[in-house]
Amino acid sequence: MKLLLICILSLALINCSSTIKDAELFAAKDEWLQAVLAYRKALIKDPGDIELRSRLKQTELKAADFYYQHGLKMLQQKNIDAAIVQYQRGLIAKSDHSKLEQAMKDLLIIKEANRVYREGVLSREAERHEDAKKLFAQVLRIYPDHEQAALELQSYQLKSDEQSENDFALTSTDPVTLNFKKSDIRSTFKFLAKSFGITVIFDDTIKDVSVTLFAKDVTFKQALNLLLVTTKTFYKKLGKNTILLAPDSKEKRGQYEDYIIRSFALRNTKAKKMSAILKSMLSIKKLIINEKQNTIMVRSTADVLELVDKVIAVNDRKPAELILDVEILEVNRTKTEQLGLDFGSTISVAYESFTGSFSRALSLGTVTLPGISFSYLKQDIDAKILANPKIRVIDDKPAKIHIGDRVPLRSSTIQNVTGQTRTTYTYTDIGIKMTVEPDIHLDNSVTVKMNLEVSSLGQNLGTVSEPAFSIGTRNATTFMLLRDGETAILGGLIRDEDRRSTAKVPGLGDIPVLGRLFSNDDNQSVRTDVLLTITPRIVRGWDLPPKNLRNIYSGTEKTYTNQPIFSNFNDNLSRTDVEISESSQRSILSGKIEASHEDIINLRFKKPAYTVLAGGEIEVQIYGENLENIKSLPFEVLYNPSLVSLWHSEGELDEKNSTPGILRVPLYKINISNDKPVVIYKLKMKGIKPGISYLVFRTSEYQRENGDEVKTQVQTTRVIVH
Repeated sequence: MKLLLICILSLALINCSSTIKDAELFAAKDEWLQAVLAYRKALIKDPGDIELRSRLKQTELKAADFYYQHGLKMLQQKNIDAAIVQYQRGLIAKSDHSKLEQAMKDLLIIKEANRVYREGVLSREAERHEDAKKLFAQVLRIYPDHEQAALELQSYQLKSDEQSENDFALTSTDPVTLNFKKSDIRSTFKFLAKSFGITVIFDDTIKDVSVTLFAKDVTFKQALNLLLVTTKTFYKKLGKNTILLAPDSKEKRGQYEDYIIRSFALRNTKAKKMSAILKSMLSIKKLIINEKQNTIMVRSTADVLELVDKVIAVNDRKPAELILDVEILEVNRTKTEQLGLDFGSTISVAYESFTGSFSRALSLGTVTLPGISFSYLKQDIDAKILANPKIRVIDDKPAKIHIGDRVPLRSSTIQNVTGQTRTTYTYTDIGIKMTVEPDIHLDNSVTVKMNLEVSSLGQNLGTVSEPAFSIGTRNATTFMLLRDGETAILGGLIRDEDRRSTAKVPGLGDIPVLGRLFSNDDNQSVRTDVLLTITPRIVRGWDLPPKNLRNIYSGTEKTYTNQPIFSNFNDNLSRTDVEISESSQRSILSGKIEASHEDIINLRFKKPAYTVLAGGEIEVQIYGENLENIKSLPFEVLYNPSLVSLWHSEGELDEKNSTPGILRVPLYKINISNDKPVVIYKLKMKGIKPGISYLVFRTSEYQRENGDEVKTQVQTTRVIVH
């Protein structure tokens, strides 16, 4: 026995020594992660070895520093994915390395920003400029130092500035007063040309009409629009200070207006459907679609093409999407009872061929009596079929679920000319079949159209050689209106089947009491119940168009244009929402973009949605943006106390005044010197029971140090408890 123990200890020491040597070899080759794993393996075998534990700690630190430096080298080469791999190896070696943790977080932010940037580039190449600007601005919110996104926004802003500048090379920009009374059309435009230093060329079909007009202190564009409307003419720009004036008629517009062919790539809507929208909305005749590439080509004027772009931007939005959480429970219970004597049902008599008397025939005959069997069977069978499928589907598209078997059933028997027969089969779905078609509304409620069929293979109604099975079915069709996360229950699909049969000897089986000895009972009871629950969970709500696309100017009944006739008299009507504020425009001209929101404080949660198990914990971070020179920021977070509870918080918590469902955060110690997004508060929530709790901000009035009041913009989030 002692010899055996000595052998075992010797083998363990040899194995441990071999593992340590392997770790040292890995370290010598700069394979630090393998070295760490080798030391950990050796420490598992000998957990009490203090020297081995010390070597492991040193190797972990060296490995973390090695992979951190290699990650920096990869980052200098702009190879983000390789840098992430290096940092991941370092964190495997030493999970609590602060530099690696921070570097990994920064790289993941950069990677997410690059992903959004690529989406913006694709949108720009597809002529989806509004979406592109929104995505580039989102990149800067994620990672403010993203140079390429800043350049893209700078390019858009410069183009916008160029379009907003006066396109005419005017000699004067001072306003003038128009005072014409039955003046000739040529003299009115000559006055305009002389006042602002432009050249006007008249089409030969311009008629001599009198003009009566009075307008005080109008700019060049205002005066030009007034004269065009009054004289029913239009102009075509020929140069910086030259215009061609012609009657506003279909013939002349067709003669002078430039036509452009532009291709529009669609993301979500089919080209055929979008073409019908454009034809009915803008009366476009020269339009073709490419169904394979899902693109539309339109030939029209620049104003109409701009309207086409806006109409497409409004209608080509991502559809809403949800996950259907379905639970199906089928319970089958079968009771069988057989009890009594079975005397059979037939007595057979057989005779051989004979000659002679009848008495001799009786002596030659054979009588066969049936056997007697005693049945004493009793069964009680419970069977449960439980399924919990989760299926993801977009709005207005059917989702199908089948839980069961595909059973081949005889369809037909065919005999060919040679006499050979061939049997064909049809595969039929047997089991639980469900078809669901959701209709997602703007408030994230869902109208669900559901068809449920529960089928089973019945008895054979045919013969053994030519079977014909019956199929028992139970069907239900319903429409339901459910909220996001609300569970609906469908039950009552019960099927009861009772069979009772008695076989007895005629006469003897009818004797009271004693008749039980000459009878056999066979009873069977089958009960099947199906219970279904369905819960819709919104993955993505409707992608609504931005506010600046919900009201689009389209011209008059006669002509299409992207600006109202008298837009110059109210500049605010023709302005569209810009992604960058005026203070940022000055930064753009200097080559730098900053995320400025002027006098609006932004409060938001880190994620738009959180998930947690009942009894589990989550951390929720609250970000503040544009908090410069604001030292006091009290706010409240509202939540559903029956679903989640405040488990722990970091920062200032007003525990005395907080009540279930309301978390009050005073935050009187804010000292932020920039307007970038920062984490201002952290809280941890604990799930109580399944459901969805929304976290909603409730704010008050805030002021900067100079006394200026600022507005507050907040975003909500939701916690999904499973």
